[in-house]
Amino acid sequence: MQNFKTLIHEELSGWKPFDIIWLLTVCITITTVTLLTSNTEAFGQSHPNLSAEAVKACVVCSIIAATIGVINVVLGGKGKLSNYFFGVVSACLMIYINLTVKNYGIMLVSVYNLVMQFVGFRNWSKNMNTTTHEVKKIHMKKNERWIYAGILLAATAVLGFVMSKVGDSHPFIDAFITSAQVIAMILMVKMFAEQWWLWIVINISSIYLFLTSREVTLALALMYMVYFVNSIIMCIRWEREARENDKLLETHP
Repeated sequence: MQNFKTLIHEELSGWKPFDIIWLLTVCITITTVTLLTSNTEAFGQSHPNLSAEAVKACVVCSIIAATIGVINVVLGGKGKLSNYFFGVVSACLMIYINLTVKNYGIMLVSVYNLVMQFVGFRNWSKNMNTTTHEVKKIHMKKNERWIYAGILLAATAVLGFVMSKVGDSHPFIDAFITSAQVIAMILMVKMFAEQWWLWIVINISSIYLFLTSREVTLALALMYMVYFVNSIIMCIRWEREARENDKLLETHP
């Protein structure tokens, strides 16, 4: 119980007015957009094999998942360990939704994200700054950047080729977003500031994908616009703190 109280105290400390205002802003924005654009009837028509109860459950879970997902992202950008608790809830909801509507590819990515929440929690808990109660942000080595860039290009090429054969409307953009999200999660677990540069590109690609989609997905595009702004803010913050930590590591290797 004492450890739990200590964790709560640490998670609530170090918040600046801007952090609180930004968290509330993105939560209200995403929740409002999701509520206004959620349409149970349209969702049911898109998935005629689902019962009325299943359709309603998916819509409700989507609204909750959108808000929880944003909290997860903002807390992760803040470097708070509690982001992984929200990440577990968000991943579980996404697994349920995509399993129900039979989006098995996205479901598998959600399963991967669920596993990475536990891996990330374990790694971050060992590398928390005892003063700020936030994770220690660091930079990758140059050779690591080239390795991950090569893996991303190869994965995008292979997955894009496969998706083009099965009729994906944007095979290589879709492949890039999927591959980049997997790599970005690894970089996040490893506390690398470079993850936010990747998230910026992922969000830009996602906005383009949803705005040019055959279906009406304005709500998703708006959601990724919020993510895009958040990724810029967090990129600036992580880069600044990572440079400071890099200097400390050079002084005390």
